[in-house]
Amino acid sequence: MNMPANDSKRISRRRLAAAGLLGLLVGTAANADTEYEFLFFPSVDGFDTFSESDSSVKDSFTRAALDMLYGFSGDRFRFLGEFLWSSDEAEFERLQAGLRVGDQTFVWGGRFHAPAKFWNSEYHHGQFLQTSITRPALEEWEHDGGSQPAHIMGLLLESEHLRGDESAVAVAASAGLAPVFEHGELHAHEIFEGISDHGLSLNLRIGYRPQYLESTQFGIVAAWNEINAEPELVPAPGQPESIDQASLGVFGDWHRENLRLLASLVYFDNELDLTTGKVDDSYVLGYAQLEYQANDIVTVFGRLEGGIDQDDSVYLGLLETFITERYMLGTRWDVAKHHSLTFEIADTTRGAEPGGSRDYNEYRLQWSAVFP
Repeated sequence: MNMPANDSKRISRRRLAAAGLLGLLVGTAANADTEYEFLFFPSVDGFDTFSESDSSVKDSFTRAALDMLYGFSGDRFRFLGEFLWSSDEAEFERLQAGLRVGDQTFVWGGRFHAPAKFWNSEYHHGQFLQTSITRPALEEWEHDGGSQPAHIMGLLLESEHLRGDESAVAVAASAGLAPVFEHGELHAHEIFEGISDHGLSLNLRIGYRPQYLESTQFGIVAAWNEINAEPELVPAPGQPESIDQASLGVFGDWHRENLRLLASLVYFDNELDLTTGKVDDSYVLGYAQLEYQANDIVTVFGRLEGGIDQDDSVYLGLLETFITERYMLGTRWDVAKHHSLTFEIADTTRGAEPGGSRDYNEYRLQWSAVFP
């Protein structure tokens, strides 16, 4: 049976993204006895702002990055390592070892991506894998203004069950160390970090795929995080000592011919222990990204981000670079089999009202690729 070019291209990118390289490993191992694989994801980003309401957000930069993935897949043992080098950081993003405990069930130990962040479970750090340059604020990394953990050090259970009607249910659950809050952002536990004040993080994702071999899926995400704050030399009023965060949400990734819709909606309930007393803080965050693949080369896309009560959140007001609203349009050109150019323009609001919000327009240009 011949597969349409657009479907073949979409599935090829899904195989690259699936389980952070492991989906590719399993497929190649079954067909060519391949037991290990290297993938390299280079990218170069350009960013600038215009029409700012506050001159403090005026910025421009060029950033180069190289994400390196190594994976090994055996009959009972798997290993995955991911190292990210960029103009402003160099660190192991993931380093995890897994053991098969059932037909399609693995237990992992190490540093891995938090299951409750759906976007990260699909795209990881490889920019070539995602259509857009930016990721939704709800799915952002800790050091880029993320409001919940993206990296966990601990134990991860992953299990997938193929049903008789050719659908599948996948479960991912983890327990490990939550990030700490310091200098206006979250800091995940580093692989070689010693004794620390990191609290407990519990994550869960349950996904349902109506057709196992297709990309459409829906599911729920939930998490509980004990986020401790590093003490400031001179504590200011309103600074947190700890943050207990609970979240519950839904996600969807819907495909129909040349259209794709990615969406998620998550409710957060935070209890902040501030220097001035305890504060209860709740809000809803969500996004919807629609993509249209015009042909084998051009894909146009747009995304809406926002929420309910996020502008009045005390916790989000503490995160200096968190984006509370964004309206974005973009185009991606797949200029060669493994190379792409992407352009985005957006109307963005950064920072919740308690900390002062700033409005600006931005544009971005990116080259990304995958080798070999």
